[in-house]
Amino acid sequence: MQMTSTKKCLVVIAAAALTAAYGWAQTPILSYSFPASWDGTGTVVTDLSAGDNNGSIKVTPSLSPTVPSWAAMGTQSLNTSGGSILTDNTLQLNNAAVAAAGGFSYDVSFLWDGTHRSNWGSVQKILDYAGTESLQLVTSDGGQANLIMRFDDSQDVLSTVILPDTWYSVSVQFDTQGNTVDGNGDLAGVVSMAINGGSPLSAAATKTKKGDDLVRGIGIGQLALANHLVYLDGLIYDPSVSLGVTVIPEPTTLSLVGLGGLLLFIRRKKA
Repeated sequence: MQMTSTKKCLVVIAAAALTAAYGWAQTPILSYSFPASWDGTGTVVTDLSAGDNNGSIKVTPSLSPTVPSWAAMGTQSLNTSGGSILTDNTLQLNNAAVAAAGGFSYDVSFLWDGTHRSNWGSVQKILDYAGTESLQLVTSDGGQANLIMRFDDSQDVLSTVILPDTWYSVSVQFDTQGNTVDGNGDLAGVVSMAINGGSPLSAAATKTKKGDDLVRGIGIGQLALANHLVYLDGLIYDPSVSLGVTVIPEPTTLSLVGLGGLLLFIRRKKA
């Protein structure tokens, strides 16, 4: 049966409503999975996304069969205690690109093994852009650590306590709220951090131009420098970074999506 112009219109409306509701406009920067991105040999880490941001191995990381309960069969995690990854490209999250996309997102699962090192301020890096916008730990010798989302290497915007030998799935989103880069080169917005699918922590944040000025890449399990200097003692699983944010649908938007689907269904029945 050929689709009428009215039905085609309803399909377009429903698709547009779903896109608006679920934020399908994210642009991938990188997505690494193991062993698909790196099988434990060589120094090249292959980006599995359309971002084409390959990385390079620093020192000697290893692969581990220890993975979170939600891991896909046959996948592994990256043990960053002995080595880590730095992207070859730089400036992937420059302020102009972030502003144009409406924000950026970090998604990663990690396990801290409980090691506490007092050097470098007891900081351990999980995902780090340019040394400025960083998902990181500050460890203590008391068997716990603070999971922190830091901006500008000076603003600890969000923080929560985590425990050792425990898998955490973390999604961080910086939403520009429609702001543009100001005269100082800075970009204001709101950052949120959701852990294991729970309600997100949120706070105002400013992505300063410091990361742009440093012209660095993204560190996976390390500070975004050329060496394995400040790193995570533990495991990282399926890290990804994107431009844009995932929009949480408002109830009214979901109602409109449902109504569009209902109208489409009714018209199909009449046909």
